[in-house]
Amino acid sequence: MIHHDRSRSGLAGPTSLPVQVAIGLAILTAMAAWLGWMGRPLTCTCGTLALWDGDPYSPGASQQFADWYSALHVMFGMGLAVFIGRMAPHWPLSWMVLATLASSAIWEAMENTPVIIALFGNAPGTPSYEGDSILNAFGDTLFVAVGFLLARGLPAPLALITALALEGAVAFAINDGFILGSLRLLGVSV
Repeated sequence: MIHHDRSRSGLAGPTSLPVQVAIGLAILTAMAAWLGWMGRPLTCTCGTLALWDGDPYSPGASQQFADWYSALHVMFGMGLAVFIGRMAPHWPLSWMVLATLASSAIWEAMENTPVIIALFGNAPGTPSYEGDSILNAFGDTLFVAVGFLLARGLPAPLALITALALEGAVAFAINDGFILGSLRLLGVSV
């Protein structure tokens, strides 16, 4: 059983591991249900099931468990670690992880709306984007959680170097990433 000092945080909430696991599973289930309701496929409609698809132009792009964009989700998790740590410094780590899962699930729900799919899919110089499979959304959420835990465990300078290395790797491998993608969304040809 996980206990924490509520008097320090002034918060009441889940204290047992089973309750926290149930909340985490409920977040993931709600995300999957939303994506299913939005018409997202469970797995790649290309007929292949794989853990990795490194080709952003393949039919399995954003459909398999992991791809180059998984590194960006690790970076997103690292950013959430900083944000949540500053906004709720007295929260127990388990609550921060649940907030990270919820943040990722909300992003996956938004990312797979027709408006965002069109925005990402029509940016000049980017591969065609048709949305994620539910499998890919689960992978993305796992990578966000990994990024969160990585940032919590690393000294800040090393976490920053890791994030920059991930951004550089994605930019080098597939000519995309947070920086290049943001510039393209702003209409800059890169």
